[in-house]
Formats: sequence, C-alpha cells, structure tokens
Amino acid sequence: MKAAFYYNNDDIRIEEIPVPKINESEVLVKVHASGICGSDVMWEYRKKKTEDSIRNTGRGLILGHEIAGEIIESKNKNWKNGTHVAVAHHVPCENCSYCKDGHETTCEQLRTTNVDPGGFAEFIRVPVANVQNGLHPLPN
Repeated sequence: MKAAFYYNNDDIRIEEIPVPKINESEVLVKVHASGICGSDVMWEYRKKKTEDSIRNTGRGLILGHEIAGEIIESKNKNWKNGTHVAVAHHVPCENCSYCKDGHETTCEQLRTTNVDPGGFAEFIRVPVANVQNGLHPLPN
C-alpha cells in the first residue's frame, strides 16, 4: 500500500509499505479520508516525533489521525466488513478514576493508543482499545 511519510516541511514522500496485519479483535480499515490534528501542524511537536521515527524505523512519520473509512477485514464479532466508520486515534480507557470522574483527557491510556500506521496510509490497523472505545459507525 502507499503511505505519505513526513520527513520535514519540504520533504513528504509517498512510499510503499505492507498492509498491516490485524490481530484478534482488531479491524482493518480502508481509509477514505483523514485530517491533521492541530498538534501535527506545530513544528515543535512534529520535530521530535519525526526524528524518533527516522531513528527507530529509518522512515519519516505518517501523520493523519482524524480518519473515516470502511472496514474491509474484521476479527471482532461486533464489527462487520463493509461498515463505514470514523476512527479515533487516541482513546481513553473509560475505567480509571480519571475517566470515571469525567476527566478522560488525563487518562494514561489516552497518550498510548494509536492506529497503525496513520491516517495518511491506504489502510490502517485499528487496535483493540481503539475498536472498543474509538470506532464509530457512519451512515453509508
């Protein structure tokens, strides 16, 4: 599949990478649209993440995490192939004391969840936590 890798403001490359493989209770979504978060346009935020990605993978960063698409493979009994969905990139656990008190933005899980690899790819793997708390059906 193709994905857009950000290396710096003057270097965005369309590169081929494998379609993610999904695990039990996960789904694979064909991306129809993706936006960029406000934090992704802040150079200070992007710079460290991009440098870490290049150091760890040899490639830039795949941005985009306000995603809409269609489930094309599901290993989750609650979600069927062909369902159009909005996918949240970061999701709270909904079980910790912060979440139960209505302060989901302070939940530890919120900072650790991601889709794989990012919205500016043709397909994304939606991990279990995101399937449970961040997958939302859309009308056809």
